[in-house]
Amino acid sequence: MNTDRHTIELSEYEYDVLKNNSMISSACTRQLNSATTVEEGIDLSLTLAELTDLIGFVAAEANHARRKSDREDLNSICDYLEELEFDIKSNA
Repeated sequence: MNTDRHTIELSEYEYDVLKNNSMISSACTRQLNSATTVEEGIDLSLTLAELTDLIGFVAAEANHARRKSDREDLNSICDYLEELEFDIKSNA
């Protein structure tokens, strides 16, 4: 199992969207608690497996979001995280 950690950069807004979603924040506590505040926003330190798990929960919540704005925010974050996951796998 690959335990390399990767820095995932989020804006404060994106991080707040994830943190304020009760399902994501309870299921992905370890991922969200890895946060450090940087000048550009928030950095998460995740293994590839942790990133993949986070993506799954974000996608599920996006599919079940009642409000259009929530769905759009979560889909946008999910797309971004999936791009990062692809880049990490491509460079492995």
